[in-house]
Amino acid sequence: MKFHPNDLSRIQKHELTAEKIEQDLEHLKTGFPKVEIVKPATLEDGIIQLKGEEKAELMRIYQNSNLKVLKFVPASGAASRMFRLLHQFQEEYPASDLSFEEFLNQDRFKPLKGFFESVENLAFYDDLKSALKQKGIEVEDLPKGEKALKLTRQILAKEGFCMSDLPKGLVPFHKYSEEKLTAFEEHFYEALKYAEKDKKAQLHFTISTDHFDAFQEKLKEIQSKIKDQTKVNFQVDFSFQHPSTDTVCIDASGDLFRDKDGKIVFRPAGHGALVENLNQLKADIVFIKNIDNVSHQNSAVENITSSLDYKSVLAGLLIQLQEKAFALLKKLERDSENQELLDEAVSFLRKDLNVHLNIKDKQDVFYFLNRPIRVCGMVENTGEPGGGPFWIKNEDDSISLQIVEKNQIDLSDPDQKEKMEASTHFNPVDIVCSMRNYRGEAFDLKNFVDRDRGFVADKFVGGEPIKGLELPGLWNGGMALWNTVFVEVPVESFNPVKAVMDLLKPGHQPQADV
Repeated sequence: MKFHPNDLSRIQKHELTAEKIEQDLEHLKTGFPKVEIVKPATLEDGIIQLKGEEKAELMRIYQNSNLKVLKFVPASGAASRMFRLLHQFQEEYPASDLSFEEFLNQDRFKPLKGFFESVENLAFYDDLKSALKQKGIEVEDLPKGEKALKLTRQILAKEGFCMSDLPKGLVPFHKYSEEKLTAFEEHFYEALKYAEKDKKAQLHFTISTDHFDAFQEKLKEIQSKIKDQTKVNFQVDFSFQHPSTDTVCIDASGDLFRDKDGKIVFRPAGHGALVENLNQLKADIVFIKNIDNVSHQNSAVENITSSLDYKSVLAGLLIQLQEKAFALLKKLERDSENQELLDEAVSFLRKDLNVHLNIKDKQDVFYFLNRPIRVCGMVENTGEPGGGPFWIKNEDDSISLQIVEKNQIDLSDPDQKEKMEASTHFNPVDIVCSMRNYRGEAFDLKNFVDRDRGFVADKFVGGEPIKGLELPGLWNGGMALWNTVFVEVPVESFNPVKAVMDLLKPGHQPQADV
């Protein structure tokens, strides 16, 4: 296609090329190939279930290691989706002829019923109440519907707390006797359980450039306090999605989407872009966990503390597998014609690293063994949204373990739909990654991405429907060519906050007697 001179200037500013834009437009119009599921990964068929003595040994392996460890937290998301239902309530309830109870009995608004009944348990409820009192409003004296509306407006309004414009990481999540903590702060305390070595801990947050100042300000406010409390020195870094990972969009007519001034609109291409950020990290082992999946330190959920032990268990298994792979690679480098050694390596690839293919020669063995390893926690499927663990068929007819999102599956195919629905576990994003090869060199993670695992998403820009491109997800196509191991972890370890109502769930509330 022909680009305006101004287009080429904008494309270059994003460190992109006209050829890349044309490739993106082709993907937007034709889509990506769907994943072919062979079967769901289940216990003892792709998902390991560890016993007590095995867990203890793996924890010991990790705790005795001298590897450089880092915790990587994708935190660029805004809180807008978290408060979407409250926005709809604020817009629709005042214009409704229904009573408060009747309004909340509508299917769409039923989740708000329990929310407003327990709203005083929000970490920021006292702040809401205080702010309204300064305006002359005693919320406890109001009728239920009016109270709910006043609280909602204080949460959302620009003259209130404007919470839906905050990054999700800076929303107050948890209440303690002396303070309330944001998700950002909680990740420091959680890191003490598994990412601290010799009184040092490294945390890396990927954030939006728009939120950098707010995160910096919060870090300045809390860093010395946390160090005094924990006696641990936290090294904290931030990074942003690189402009070169942005993609273009198309409008309802299939044309390149432009703003009112005729300029090409670029948008971030999802968390798949974060493979670039991950690739820059200087560490041997990286823990990945989403910003919103962090629990109250005195959680009302039983076994919440022991569930954090699984992070060390996963890391211990990673080290065990990595040491075996490194030993084999070093032997093969010295003696690549040794058939017994090649057979041992093939057996290890199949039984321990789930690489199921007809390996033809020593080059194949070396290639498949010399890849980054990821050990991923999987929780039993309780109806939460998220990708799942599956055995899939690759283009070369090999079968491998992958985390697959629903939109990557052809649900119009009854066989594929049936296999998807037979899944027993899902992905909570609880991943431990190896970052270096057997020579101690950092892997170039961009070499292990399956570029055909992206997808087209329906989005809105300024209220106008568009189609946007999502890069292969960080833990989907972004890690498709890694060696992959799945381990069942306790469901208590998964406490995401997708909507503000989730903050009232047991994982985000303190025990009654604490």
